[in-house]
Amino acid sequence: MTNNSSFIKAMALFLAVISMVFSFTACDFRPEPPEEDAFSLVIDFAQTTVKVGDKVTYKAILKNSEDESYTLQHTLKPIYISVVKSEDYSDEKVVYSPYAETNIAPHGQIEEFCEFKPTEKGEYILYVFADFSIEGKDTTKDYEYECEKITITVV
Repeated sequence: MTNNSSFIKAMALFLAVISMVFSFTACDFRPEPPEEDAFSLVIDFAQTTVKVGDKVTYKAILKNSEDESYTLQHTLKPIYISVVKSEDYSDEKVVYSPYAETNIAPHGQIEEFCEFKPTEKGEYILYVFADFSIEGKDTTKDYEYECEKITITVV
Protein backbone atom coordinates (compact mmCIF):
# COMPACT_ATOMS: atom_id res chain seq x y z
CA MET A 1 0.00 0.00 0.00
CA THR A 2 2.90 2.42 0.68
CA ASN A 3 4.26 1.95 -2.85
CA ASN A 4 0.89 2.95 -4.25
CA SER A 5 0.79 5.98 -1.95
CA SER A 6 4.32 7.05 -3.00
CA PHE A 7 3.37 6.67 -6.64
CA ILE A 8 0.30 8.86 -6.20
CA LYS A 9 2.36 11.55 -4.40
CA ALA A 10 5.04 11.48 -7.12
CA MET A 11 2.41 11.69 -9.85
CA ALA A 12 0.69 14.63 -8.09
CA LEU A 13 4.03 16.44 -7.81
CA PHE A 14 4.77 15.76 -11.47
CA LEU A 15 1.38 17.12 -12.55
CA ALA A 16 1.86 20.22 -10.36
CA VAL A 17 5.22 20.96 -12.01
CA ILE A 18 3.75 20.48 -15.49
CA SER A 19 0.84 22.82 -14.72
CA MET A 20 3.28 25.48 -13.43
CA VAL A 21 5.29 25.25 -16.67
CA PHE A 22 2.14 25.66 -18.74
CA SER A 23 0.95 28.57 -16.62
CA PHE A 24 4.26 30.43 -17.11
CA THR A 25 4.01 29.84 -20.86
CA ALA A 26 0.36 30.91 -20.96
CA CYS A 27 1.09 34.08 -18.98
CA ASP A 28 3.80 35.15 -21.44
CA PHE A 29 6.45 35.25 -18.73
CA ARG A 30 9.09 37.87 -19.49
CA PRO A 31 11.54 39.43 -17.06
CA GLU A 32 11.29 43.16 -16.52
CA PRO A 33 13.97 45.20 -18.33
CA PRO A 34 17.18 45.65 -16.30
CA GLU A 35 19.02 48.87 -15.51
CA GLU A 36 21.32 50.40 -18.16
CA ASP A 37 24.48 49.07 -16.50
CA ALA A 38 23.33 45.49 -17.21
CA PHE A 39 24.84 45.84 -20.68
CA SER A 40 28.16 47.15 -21.94
CA LEU A 41 29.41 47.85 -25.45
CA VAL A 42 33.10 47.51 -26.25
CA ILE A 43 35.40 47.43 -29.26
CA ASP A 44 37.49 44.27 -29.07
CA PHE A 45 40.35 45.34 -31.32
CA ALA A 46 41.15 48.70 -32.83
CA GLN A 47 44.19 48.90 -35.10
CA THR A 48 44.63 52.65 -35.61
CA THR A 49 47.22 52.69 -38.42
CA VAL A 50 46.44 50.82 -41.64
CA LYS A 51 48.16 50.70 -45.03
CA VAL A 52 46.21 51.29 -48.24
CA GLY A 53 44.98 47.92 -49.51
CA ASP A 54 45.37 46.12 -46.16
CA LYS A 55 42.24 44.52 -44.76
CA VAL A 56 41.43 44.97 -41.06
CA THR A 57 38.47 43.51 -39.19
CA TYR A 58 37.01 45.38 -36.24
CA LYS A 59 34.74 43.69 -33.70
CA ALA A 60 32.15 45.25 -31.39
CA ILE A 61 30.72 43.29 -28.46
CA LEU A 62 27.51 43.90 -26.52
CA LYS A 63 27.74 42.09 -23.17
CA ASN A 64 24.93 41.08 -20.81
CA SER A 65 26.09 41.03 -17.15
CA GLU A 66 22.75 39.76 -15.82
CA ASP A 67 21.69 36.24 -14.78
CA GLU A 68 18.67 36.61 -17.07
CA SER A 69 18.26 36.21 -20.83
CA TYR A 70 16.55 39.00 -22.75
CA THR A 71 14.98 39.55 -26.14
CA LEU A 72 16.37 42.72 -27.70
CA GLN A 73 14.02 44.51 -30.08
CA HIS A 74 15.85 46.62 -32.63
CA THR A 75 15.83 47.82 -36.20
CA LEU A 76 18.13 46.12 -38.70
CA LYS A 77 20.63 44.89 -36.07
CA PRO A 78 21.35 45.66 -32.39
CA ILE A 79 24.98 46.81 -32.96
CA TYR A 80 26.22 49.17 -35.67
CA ILE A 81 29.92 49.33 -36.49
CA SER A 82 31.37 51.30 -39.36
CA VAL A 83 34.46 53.08 -40.66
CA VAL A 84 34.02 56.29 -42.67
CA LYS A 85 36.27 59.08 -43.90
CA SER A 86 36.58 61.80 -41.28
CA GLU A 87 34.96 64.42 -43.52
CA ASP A 88 31.97 62.10 -44.18
CA TYR A 89 31.34 61.29 -40.50
CA SER A 90 28.05 62.42 -38.97
CA ASP A 91 26.70 61.89 -35.44
CA GLU A 92 23.26 61.36 -36.94
CA LYS A 93 22.12 57.76 -36.55
CA VAL A 94 20.15 56.17 -39.36
CA VAL A 95 16.93 54.48 -38.32
CA TYR A 96 15.74 51.57 -40.43
CA SER A 97 12.12 50.49 -40.38
CA PRO A 98 12.37 46.67 -40.45
CA TYR A 99 12.01 45.46 -36.87
CA ALA A 100 13.88 42.42 -35.61
CA GLU A 101 14.58 40.59 -32.38
CA THR A 102 17.80 39.10 -31.04
CA ASN A 103 18.15 36.99 -27.90
CA ILE A 104 21.05 37.51 -25.52
CA ALA A 105 21.82 34.76 -23.00
CA PRO A 106 22.60 35.28 -19.32
CA HIS A 107 26.19 36.58 -19.17
CA GLY A 108 26.21 36.21 -22.95
CA GLN A 109 27.26 38.56 -25.71
CA ILE A 110 26.41 39.63 -29.24
CA GLU A 111 29.17 40.41 -31.70
CA GLU A 112 29.21 42.51 -34.86
CA PHE A 113 32.12 42.75 -37.31
CA CYS A 114 33.26 45.38 -39.79
CA GLU A 115 35.86 44.69 -42.49
CA PHE A 116 37.79 47.74 -43.61
CA LYS A 117 40.02 47.72 -46.70
CA PRO A 118 40.96 51.32 -47.53
CA THR A 119 41.70 52.35 -51.10
CA GLU A 120 43.11 55.79 -50.30
CA LYS A 121 45.17 57.51 -47.62
CA GLY A 122 43.60 59.75 -45.03
CA GLU A 123 41.88 59.96 -41.68
CA TYR A 124 38.90 57.70 -40.95
CA ILE A 125 36.55 57.29 -37.99
CA LEU A 126 35.59 53.94 -36.46
CA TYR A 127 32.30 54.30 -34.65
CA VAL A 128 30.16 51.81 -32.78
CA PHE A 129 26.75 52.12 -31.17
CA ALA A 130 23.94 49.86 -29.99
CA ASP A 131 20.28 50.78 -29.93
CA PHE A 132 17.52 48.42 -28.76
CA SER A 133 14.51 47.98 -26.48
CA ILE A 134 13.48 45.28 -24.04
CA GLU A 135 9.82 44.61 -23.45
CA GLY A 136 9.00 43.19 -20.04
CA LYS A 137 5.67 41.97 -18.75
CA ASP A 138 4.66 45.46 -17.55
CA THR A 139 7.19 47.92 -19.04
CA THR A 140 9.38 48.54 -22.08
CA LYS A 141 12.78 50.18 -21.76
CA ASP A 142 15.00 51.72 -24.46
CA TYR A 143 18.79 51.30 -24.38
CA GLU A 144 21.44 53.24 -26.27
CA TYR A 145 25.20 52.74 -25.99
CA GLU A 146 28.04 54.34 -27.91
CA CYS A 147 31.77 53.65 -27.86
CA GLU A 148 34.32 56.42 -28.01
CA LYS A 149 35.11 57.16 -31.65
CA ILE A 150 38.53 55.97 -32.82
CA THR A 151 40.58 57.77 -35.44
CA ILE A 152 42.21 55.47 -37.98
CA THR A 153 45.09 56.75 -40.09
CA VAL A 154 45.55 55.18 -43.51
CA VAL A 155 49.08 55.49 -44.88
